[in-house]
Amino acid sequence: MNNSQYKILLVEDDEFLRELYADTLKGEGYTIDTAEDGAIALQKVKQGGWDLILLDIILPKMNGIDIIKEITANNPTFKPAKKLIFLTNLDKDEEIKAALQLGDGYIIKSQITPGDLLNEVKLYLTSPEGPVAQ
Repeated sequence: MNNSQYKILLVEDDEFLRELYADTLKGEGYTIDTAEDGAIALQKVKQGGWDLILLDIILPKMNGIDIIKEITANNPTFKPAKKLIFLTNLDKDEEIKAALQLGDGYIIKSQITPGDLLNEVKLYLTSPEGPVAQ
């Protein structure tokens, strides 16, 4: 599968990071859509059909964890993406625990470069389990 066949939804309220991550992923040929707040993200996540959702936890209007909780509360069997990865700057245990219960993993934004993000995305998309360690 070439990268253009992968559909990725990037949800990030920080405009600089959103553009940096989107440009990095587009540069590798991925098909990218973005959302800058929880309300827009909720609508796009509900559409489903994503190969990967990179979902910031702290967002205006609705946080990333609440978006997934709302979708699964209304339809427990609905899977909005093949892989759901939370993005966070926080390393609080309770947020990490929630992210791991609701998604396939998490990435701490302050600890990665755009190249690291690209490597993580490739791992999540190509391996059934995603990266072995966070």
